[in-house]
Amino acid sequence: MTTVYETDLTDLEQLDVQATVAKVVDWRGRRVLQLNGLAVVRGLETANATVEVDVCAEESCYPGIAFRLGDVLNFELAYAVPHCSALRDALQYDPVFHGSNTWQLYHGEGHQKDAIVPTGEWFRLRIDVQGGRAAVSVDGQPPLVVPRLAHRQGTGRVGIWTYLPAYFSNLRVSPCRRMPEASAEPLRPPSDTLSEWFVDGFGCVQCEPSGVLNLNRYLPASLSEVILGRRFEMPTAAEVEVAFGFSDELALAVDGDELFTGTNTFRGLGSYAERGYVDLNAHSVRLRLGPGVHQLSATLKVTEAFGWGCILALRAEGIQLLPAVGS
Repeated sequence: MTTVYETDLTDLEQLDVQATVAKVVDWRGRRVLQLNGLAVVRGLETANATVEVDVCAEESCYPGIAFRLGDVLNFELAYAVPHCSALRDALQYDPVFHGSNTWQLYHGEGHQKDAIVPTGEWFRLRIDVQGGRAAVSVDGQPPLVVPRLAHRQGTGRVGIWTYLPAYFSNLRVSPCRRMPEASAEPLRPPSDTLSEWFVDGFGCVQCEPSGVLNLNRYLPASLSEVILGRRFEMPTAAEVEVAFGFSDELALAVDGDELFTGTNTFRGLGSYAERGYVDLNAHSVRLRLGPGVHQLSATLKVTEAFGWGCILALRAEGIQLLPAVGS
């Protein structure tokens, strides 16, 4: 395979470093880069490519490859999770928007996969990128196929990234091989899931194709609270079901009457329920409404840097969503 770029990562002059730790050390018989953060290759941009790097994790960490970087705050990212080896989230696709990781929004089929990821041993992490898709693998195991990349830029820089220290060696960039087929089509939400919201002070925003609203896509990291709104009309009096999931804090109301308040954040690795994922099946409330136009309001707050947003479906006989405009 033709090599476009290759480095053993021992020359920091070749890298733009945004990291708390970035130093060349001797580790397991190699001269390697110890990193905690982001290091981007200087002077290299790619569109479709295969990126490979040797990785060694001494303790819990999230070592990965950053690609199609627009800048150091906005890029595609995928990584291995050694301390979740053999679990469904041993491989994770985690696009970064405005400096925030968003794995609580991008999870499940097409975003996570099981793999054997060793601790204390070198492994080869590989990402193949072509068009709007990517495949992530460790040591030739069946890949995580990402059927729909979240960022819209088709080209960008390449780098390595980790949260918590890891060791990196032998980075290589080559033309992309033929992409593996996805195991399934990209998941689509139920038809009653909202596809857009009005954000006070900002305007109308679109949900992701999955139905999840990724507020990190639209709003700066300095903002910590927003009010979302959507009007709907009932032809007759009926019971309405509101199904929803969110991150990180939510207060939900209809016509000013509070329906729900709660928090959903990362609470540990003991179970998937503790990860803080945004899931449409997480919550459901019912209320009876009369005929006419009603206002749904959602106040969302962000308290951690793992993605903030929501997904919500309105279910009732004859219910009609009105345009997402200010009230």
